Amino acid sequence: MVDAIFNITENGLSQHRAAQKYGIPQQTISTRFHGQTALDDQVQPNRHLSRNQEAKLASWILRKESLDHAPSHSQIRACCVALLKQQNKKQELGRNWVTKFIKLHPELKTKPGRCQEANRFNSFTPRAVHWYFDIGEEEYRWIKAENTVNVDEGGLDSLVVWSSDPKRRAILKGPQSHNRTSFIEAIIVDGHALTPGTIFKAK
Repeated sequence: MVDAIFNITENGLSQHRAAQKYGIPQQTISTRFHGQTALDDQVQPNRHLSRNQEAKLASWILRKESLDHAPSHSQIRACCVALLKQQNKKQELGRNWVTKFIKLHPELKTKPGRCQEANRFNSFTPRAVHWYFDIGEEEYRWIKAENTVNVDEGGLDSLVVWSSDPKRRAILKGPQSHNRTSFIEAIIVDGHALTPGTIFKAK
């Protein structure tokens, strides 16, 4: 389509010849030439985003989930609001907009998420991981595998996020730890899991 419009405007090619050359209906070229956007780029009736925008938003959600950074409802809503602001639209999102969005995209699902402190979340970087394994070779080589344990702490307070795979857990980034109850799960390097524990918030 871009090449067809370019040849019409810059090289004087007629719309009829351009339609034949590029295999595009002449009516489509005519409407696009006069400023009408493609159907996928048009905002649909009773919808805030175009089909392309919705598809990209759904793809972004799935991408975030695949990286274990699944977005929350509020983050998805904020993303849509930002898109509308970029288009200078002052439309207000309905209270149930996120719920309706999921119904239109069956590849997305809802599931509970584990909240994790922002400080811990931000500290998990490639540099930190490489540093740990680099010193591990030198400093901790004497420790036997059966005495090396990986411990994970998580809270029972949960939020709801989108996911393409409802079996996977989602981790949510939070400002501070506010969980009423925490659970501890640990696994030895050789693959044996230890009995999990629970920590209740003190009064």
